[in-house]
Amino acid sequence: MFDFLIVGVVATLMLDIVQQLMKLAFGWPTTNWGIIGRWAAGLPQGQFVNQQIGKSPPVKNELTLGWLVHYGVGIAYGAIYLFLVYVVFGTTPGFVPAMIFGLGSVAVTWFMMEPILGAGVMGANTPNPMVTRLHDLGSHFGFGLGLYLGGLLIGG
Repeated sequence: MFDFLIVGVVATLMLDIVQQLMKLAFGWPTTNWGIIGRWAAGLPQGQFVNQQIGKSPPVKNELTLGWLVHYGVGIAYGAIYLFLVYVVFGTTPGFVPAMIFGLGSVAVTWFMMEPILGAGVMGANTPNPMVTRLHDLGSHFGFGLGLYLGGLLIGG
């Protein structure tokens, strides 16, 4: 009944682990979830786009809020993934569907989140767009791997 929680949390945890591995291997920074918390704190006031999020004043508990949003989105993605696998495609979770969904989810980062936060499409406005893109792909590879591992845990 709550398989989506397991799958979503495992997938998000794997994304975080892969980011730590990329930091160790390549020196790439991990995602600043405080910025996501700062962005989320502006939503109740109707501020969906914040092109200057990095220059916006910090908000109380933004890091905690950012982590909650991060895991909440991961859990929601887990639910969507299982819905697609079970209901739409009539199959069970597996490696290929998990990786397709995980890597495909980078589109939300590239074409929604980065642009609304001022980083541009596919991180074009970041100091090193190629590193940003590789970081994003690596993170979502980790998410896909986590979807697969979560699927194994629930017996999918």
